[in-house]
Amino acid sequence: MPDDFVRNDEILYRRILASRKLYKIKTDGTIEISSEAFSDRQLRVSVDRAKLCDNNPRQTLGNEPGVVVGLLTSDVRNVDDLTRNDRKGNPLFQFKIDVEPVPLSGNSAHAEIYAIPAFADADRRGAFHRLCRRLVRIVEAKQSILLFDDQQI
Repeated sequence: MPDDFVRNDEILYRRILASRKLYKIKTDGTIEISSEAFSDRQLRVSVDRAKLCDNNPRQTLGNEPGVVVGLLTSDVRNVDDLTRNDRKGNPLFQFKIDVEPVPLSGNSAHAEIYAIPAFADADRRGAFHRLCRRLVRIVEAKQSILLFDDQQI
């Protein structure tokens, strides 16, 4: 099967480094994540495709302390309530969220979560920030911490 399409049943890994203090493990063992953990200058959230990392989240974490969380591609694509609004808060149009492979020279598993149409700088505090918060809710609801400080969970 070609790797030029990310299937709905694929797991996506997102690395959250401890040095950025964007998450905390609560006393009950659950994780609390800041929406900044999914932020990106290009308004496209970088992830790794688990199947192309041998389903090993250590490859995504690398040598840094932190956590790797998992997202199901279908959950990402089901985010369907993001709109660009006018100055009065009225919706102008709705974004579709998708995932596409964007292999890098040192990381063939790299993919990106993006919007159709593409987010603009004006969406940074609006729709893109809402997407980041939705991704946090997906991870927190499923408590999908896959790796914590190089320890498989």
